[in-house]
Amino acid sequence: MRGGKRTGAGRKKKPDHLRRELLTIRLPKWMILQLKTRGEIAYLIEEQLAKNDFLDLPDDYDLDS
Repeated sequence: MRGGKRTGAGRKKKPDHLRRELLTIRLPKWMILQLKTRGEIAYLIEEQLAKNDFLDLPDDYDLDS
């Protein structure tokens, strides 16, 4: 079998409560510049919120996903 759609192929979808949504925030320019030098801003913010026990994480949440 070559090409085309195959049953069971591809990445499995995440549950709705784990999907990422777009969120626009305003930050000072100096803060944005520092965050950009450390990597992807959205992942940095998510990581810090999850690591510092700022939020109650769902049981099936994986910080590395």
